[in-house]
Amino acid sequence: MRAPRLDAGYVCYNRSLADHVRRLAPPSCEVVNYHELCVEHYRRRHGEPEFSPDGFERMTQAYLDDCDGFEARLDLLIIDEGQDFSAEWVDSLCRLLRDGGRLYVLEDEAQRLYQKDGFELGEAVLIRCSDNFRTPRILCKLINALDLVRPPVRSMNPYDGEVPGIRTYASGAQLLAATEAAVQALLARGFAPGDIAIVCGRGRGSSQLLNRATIGGHRTRRFTGEYDRDGEHLWSDGELLIESVYRYKGQSAPAVVVTEFDFDTLDDKTRRMLFVALTRAQMAVELVLSPEAEQCLHAALQDAAG
Repeated sequence: MRAPRLDAGYVCYNRSLADHVRRLAPPSCEVVNYHELCVEHYRRRHGEPEFSPDGFERMTQAYLDDCDGFEARLDLLIIDEGQDFSAEWVDSLCRLLRDGGRLYVLEDEAQRLYQKDGFELGEAVLIRCSDNFRTPRILCKLINALDLVRPPVRSMNPYDGEVPGIRTYASGAQLLAATEAAVQALLARGFAPGDIAIVCGRGRGSSQLLNRATIGGHRTRRFTGEYDRDGEHLWSDGELLIESVYRYKGQSAPAVVVTEFDFDTLDDKTRRMLFVALTRAQMAVELVLSPEAEQCLHAALQDAAG
């Protein structure tokens, strides 16, 4: 006897994460980020969308305004990156669940990079877990020594890993040179360019690296800032991925260069950004920091050592 069909959906915040999960999920599962839903709805109900910050805001508001009339069509809904969702967004998605449908919300307070208010789920069963299966043990020890997250992460990875290399920069030219040196150090350890992700602490508007066509002689694969008619991100053709820490959240690579991090205090936002950046690596990390950021981490490690 054939099992009954289960209509399932997965919705996250980052488009790049949705693209990644879409390659892993079965074809029968609808995988989108929240703004994709808004774009599809806007085109269906209101006309051709405009892909700009203001345009996305209008499409999101239209989705929220119309959600009372949505058809309940899902038996299972997974919301990922819940810390980046507003209560209104979650409510609009719950309209898609049939009676008796199941809702799973995955969130990580340590990865809250946007200023969104939290929300309650009523009688939901709450499960907390600090286990980390991706990150090498030595990086987990560094994360805990820097007090980047509470409760501390518990490493479940059998691989110890190595202490990250640290380089500093005091100018744009030094930033590029130090980042290229970090990439070269990973290549010398046997990682291929396709194994490496460069994760920047700044977004496209202020980064000195994210728009570069090449780094260390390698063509970069980067979001161009443009979209096709369907709202798909347009990417450059390169072998060395470069992304902001905001857009790379939820993904991982064997080796990561954490670069363009400039801070002089470990406030909550900085801790979260560092936590996200460090936990993208499956095997190795190289750090490129401003002198003030390096001194800040050094002081935090000294305090942890007593």
